[in-house]
Amino acid sequence: MRAEGTLEIGASRDATWDALTDPSVLAACVPGAGSVTIEPVGPTELALRGRIGQGLFSLPAEGRVQLNDLVRPGAAAASLRGSVAGTALEASARVTLEEPAPDRTLVRWTADASIAGPLAAMAGPFLDREGPGLVERTLACLRTRLETSDGAGLP
Repeated sequence: MRAEGTLEIGASRDATWDALTDPSVLAACVPGAGSVTIEPVGPTELALRGRIGQGLFSLPAEGRVQLNDLVRPGAAAASLRGSVAGTALEASARVTLEEPAPDRTLVRWTADASIAGPLAAMAGPFLDREGPGLVERTLACLRTRLETSDGAGLP
């Protein structure tokens, strides 16, 4: 899966940066990741463990996220290596933040993901179809949280 897009958020670039680089805020916004625990492993590495999905489609997952190219408040990248139900998952994402007006942030994003293993034949087309929407829903949740709280009280 490869996807890209833009989203405008009614919050400052600093507040948007803080939310995008806060694991608890992102975990609260990723659809289906409600039961995933996130533990810092180092200053730029996180360990993930739990279940993703919902109901009958909830699967065990674990992985590591590495934050890269952190340039406050303008750009960030992250890479994920992990597994879902024994199927390997690798993903990467990059965001750039522009401030076209005071308290307005334009988020430009790209995301890539691939899977390999027992579920790849079934999950690959699903990832290609649903992956871009997952990123869009995550960022829309982030936008809602920022615009309704002015960044205060996140998550």
